[in-house]
Amino acid sequence: MPANFTSGWLGNGERAWHGMGVVTDGTLPAREAFETADALFTVEKRELQLPRFNQELADVDTCGGPDAGIYYAPSGTFGIVRTDTQALLGVVSKQYEIVQNESLLRMAEFIREEVDMDCVIVLSDGAKVCFTATLRGAETDIVPGDTVKRRIVGYLGHDGKTGCGAKFTNIRVVCQNTLTAALGESGAHSSITHKNGANNNFDALIESIDVARQDFVTECELMREFSRASMGLDRFNSFVDEVYNINEGDVFRKREKLQRAFDAGYGSGYAPRSLWNGINAITQIETSTLGTTAAKGRAQFARGTFGAGAQISKRAFAAARDLVTA
Repeated sequence: MPANFTSGWLGNGERAWHGMGVVTDGTLPAREAFETADALFTVEKRELQLPRFNQELADVDTCGGPDAGIYYAPSGTFGIVRTDTQALLGVVSKQYEIVQNESLLRMAEFIREEVDMDCVIVLSDGAKVCFTATLRGAETDIVPGDTVKRRIVGYLGHDGKTGCGAKFTNIRVVCQNTLTAALGESGAHSSITHKNGANNNFDALIESIDVARQDFVTECELMREFSRASMGLDRFNSFVDEVYNINEGDVFRKREKLQRAFDAGYGSGYAPRSLWNGINAITQIETSTLGTTAAKGRAQFARGTFGAGAQISKRAFAAARDLVTA
C-alpha cells in the first residue's frame, strides 16, 4: 500500500509538488519548516486491547445484540499512537523504543550550516516523517546546463517497519529525478532501529552524516562517464531488461513509456542516446513528480524516496556503473 501524503511544507521552488501542503518561494529554518508541515506531533506506545468473548457475560446481557458477551483485554502487543489524532500508526514489540519527531528536527538543525531545507513531509497519517535539504556548494553540471545537486533525506518511521536515519541522493534539477547512487553505501546511508537505546544512538547517526558528502565528487565523475557512453534504442532495451529483471518473451508494460522517456523525456537533449539518458529515463518514470497529477505526485514521492522507485533507481545506477567499468 503506497504511503499517502498527509501534510507538508515545500520550499525552494519545489514546483513538482503541486497540490501538496504549504508551499513557499524560499527556504525556512528547520523548526519553522517542521511546524508548518505539522510534523512535530508526538507518539505513544500503548498496549493494544483486543475484543474477547465470554459466554457467561452474553447469558446475562439483557440487551442482546452483536456485542453481547464482548469485552476487551490486554493483548500483549503494542501500538504506536499519534497523540493528537489518536491514529494507530503501527504495531510493535514490547522492546520498541519510541523516537519522537523532535529528534528528526534535531538532525535537521544539526546540519543547518551546511544545507538549505527543501521540504518536510508527513506520510500515512504520521507513520512516516521525512525532510529533504540541499547541501550548499554540492552542485555541478554533468554536461553543460545539466545540473545535479546533492540532497540529504532524513526520515523517521512510526509504523513499526521503518527505522530512523539519513541518506544522500543526487537530484537532477531539470527533471527532479532522484539519482540513487549505488556507491559508497556505507557512508551514503546511515540508519538505526527502534530497539532499546535508539535515542542514544541518534547522536551517532547525526555525526555520521558529513562522511557521505565526499561521495558526491566521485559519483559526478561517474555520471559524466555515463554521458559519454553511447546507447542506442536496442542497447537501452537490454539495459531495461537487466534493471527490471525481464526475461526474454515477457510482456513488460512499462517499456513503451520508458522508450518515450529515453527519446524525449525531461532533459533528454543534453546527452541524447547516451547511457546518462538511459538512467534518467528510468529514474524519470520511477521517481520524478514533474508532469504528474497532484494525487500521483504524492504517491510518487513516497515511491521514489522509500519504495520500489528508489530500489529500481539504485539498480539502474549500479547496472550503468558496471557497463562503464567492465
